[in-house]
Amino acid sequence: MIQGKRIAPHETFELHEILTFKNVCATKSSAMAALVKDEELKALLQEDFTISQGQIIELQNLIQSSELLGQGTVNTEIH
Repeated sequence: MIQGKRIAPHETFELHEILTFKNVCATKSSAMAALVKDEELKALLQEDFTISQGQIIELQNLIQSSELLGQGTVNTEIH
């Protein structure tokens, strides 16, 4: 990201929605991987979980450059 550039409030809210969705995806992949018996499916779910973790970190970093950051309105914690 270009130094000094900030993400607009409406963009921050959209990123937060995507972040929430990716958290749900990661949670579901992790839970399902523990339940499936098929090794190929288990590997796919574990790969999806790993990729989702990276995407979550990337989204959190983008949100950190938000204009709203200092106003206490954005929560980027993973639950």
